[in-house]
Amino acid sequence: MLTLDQARDKSSLMRKFMQEPLFVEFADCCLSIVEPPEKE
Repeated sequence: MLTLDQARDKSSLMRKFMQEPLFVEFADCCLSIVEPPEKE
């Protein structure tokens, strides 16, 4: 996360990181905490 935060080209680095399943799982977990899914 520190590497991503300090990168000049965050968009490009984020695309690279999103190819890693562990990073995607971490990002999904963080997003579910920040913005929980709406109940239907």
